[in-house]
Amino acid sequence: MVVEALSVLRNLPARKKEEQAEPSMLLGGSRDLGLDTLKLAQDIYDQFTADPRYKEYVLGCLNCGECTTGCPAARFYDFSPREMLQVAMSNDPLVLLNAMHEKIWACCQCYTCNMRCRFGNDIAGIISVMRELAVKNGLDSAKEVLRPYTRILLKVMTGGTQVSPDMIQPDFFVDWGPDAVSKASDLKTLRKAIPIDVLQVTDSAWEVSMQTSLELFQIYQESGVIDMVRAVDPDLVEMITDIVDEWREEFEEMKEKYGVR
Repeated sequence: MVVEALSVLRNLPARKKEEQAEPSMLLGGSRDLGLDTLKLAQDIYDQFTADPRYKEYVLGCLNCGECTTGCPAARFYDFSPREMLQVAMSNDPLVLLNAMHEKIWACCQCYTCNMRCRFGNDIAGIISVMRELAVKNGLDSAKEVLRPYTRILLKVMTGGTQVSPDMIQPDFFVDWGPDAVSKASDLKTLRKAIPIDVLQVTDSAWEVSMQTSLELFQIYQESGVIDMVRAVDPDLVEMITDIVDEWREEFEEMKEKYGVR
């Protein structure tokens, strides 16, 4: 019997090279995916685990489920903070990439999961890291999520201000639903969002100096925010850059006019 078994083993065909991949990649179905997808998954995984916050936020999981029981998003979506934490701990690039296509955007960022976690994980924080990488790498999910907020991003990144009440329109707040938008359009509601001293004027409610806006843009550039946004919306970045360039020329003319160095 032993001799026959050894003979069978010796005559087994050699294992194919694609079957010698990492077990996690095989479980993720990597053999059915293109090389571009596999490379993207691995690149994002490397960026994810190299982030300094990774070791600080992901400590372990007791599988108690407390984070999910208190999660508002879990009540309405196919979403679980515990699942997101386990994705972060999976060591599987494809599992991480799949979660970044849709599930990471269901998080409310209310941090209830953090308060409930007995192990001290920062689950909401690690989801934020995933979102940053989705934007940085120009994933379609990030483009889809940010598309309705182009005007809002333009407002914030050029003036550093809040959203003015007259910008609360259905086209820009699709996820609010028609009822929420109509309620927010009520005059009394709008006035509550405006400082008392400019109660009747929405245009100057959050007016910011040109120098402040230029400094904000420089911070966005040096911190990499502009590059991140460019990955998901290059047209928006071009629009912002054109506005800032005009401001910069105007600011230099003002400095020269008034003799400011």
